[in-house]
Amino acid sequence: MAEASGQEQDNFLLLRLMAASLVIYGHGNAISANAAFPDVFVWLGWGSYSGAIAVSAFFVISGFMITGSYLRRRHLPSFLWARFLRIYPAYAFCLVVTAYLVGAMVTTWPLADYLRDHQVTRYVSKNLELGKYLAYHLPGVFNEGQVGGAVNGSIWTLPAEARMYLWVAIAGVTGILGRKYLASVLIAALIAWGVMRPASIPLVPLAEFVSLAGYFALGAFCFVNREWVYVGWPVAMAAGVLAWLAHGSAVHPFAMAVALTSFVFAFAYDTRWYGFNRCGDYSYGLYLWGFPIQQVVAHQWPGTSGLANAAIAWPLAMATGIVSWHVVEKPALGLKALPGNAYKRLASVKARASCKVAPWLPEDNS
Repeated sequence: MAEASGQEQDNFLLLRLMAASLVIYGHGNAISANAAFPDVFVWLGWGSYSGAIAVSAFFVISGFMITGSYLRRRHLPSFLWARFLRIYPAYAFCLVVTAYLVGAMVTTWPLADYLRDHQVTRYVSKNLELGKYLAYHLPGVFNEGQVGGAVNGSIWTLPAEARMYLWVAIAGVTGILGRKYLASVLIAALIAWGVMRPASIPLVPLAEFVSLAGYFALGAFCFVNREWVYVGWPVAMAAGVLAWLAHGSAVHPFAMAVALTSFVFAFAYDTRWYGFNRCGDYSYGLYLWGFPIQQVVAHQWPGTSGLANAAIAWPLAMATGIVSWHVVEKPALGLKALPGNAYKRLASVKARASCKVAPWLPEDNS
């Protein structure tokens, strides 16, 4: 993996877009309540549906990239600022537009009553907290629909993602993350903790976060140990066969995790077509907007199959994701360097002040 990650290009952009698209496909049957076509992964007997597999892949990628992000910076304010810019601007944009435009258009309430209701502002403010319990409903919106009338069920993963950032920050600040042996021991201990006592892991307050944390930990482990972790399609196919053979056994979830992780890095580093890298990173916007747009599709065309729901919603969500990237996400990410630049300016000011106070000090030419 060290050799593979050192190459000029990879296919993480395309892989994340595929995963976000798979989430939309996976939600189709639940949102439409018309499973005329069963989920392909369930039909093939993989023991999980496409949306769950895609989200797990997201967390493997995130664990790998976020660990690398901290180790490249080794500067906590810069790291946290970069994480904030990656999650919050697009997320806030989605929440506000969903609450005040989409909700206002489809609510069964009188518009004035809808806009005055505290549930609308709470939908935005509560979800921006990224606490363990989110607000999923808006007054009079999708009440006749499936999945409990949730406006955006996809956002449940974001609090788990934010907590993984905090784990990386803690491991980085304490110096553990920068030492391969200590980092590996910590990750292995946390995975064992999650298996034996999942309800007591710090920063992982909900049971549904535990498996996501495990996939994130696998990605982090792969980055820390990239000098000896092998990647490629032969490794991924062998891991996939083992996971298939383990189906129905107690070790299947772990074999599946290894197989999915192997697939993620084989696709990213051993797929030699990089044409999509000329495009933007539309996956986050696609992920955020897929669910509410699928709910709108189900609202407008009730009774359509889950596959049709996903097929209609995908291009609409993709178009919105493209707007989100170019209008919100990319400009926000352009501000990443602010903490580092401020730190450098402060250091420069201190250095000049030191020279003024002690002008007799010899010049250091080392």
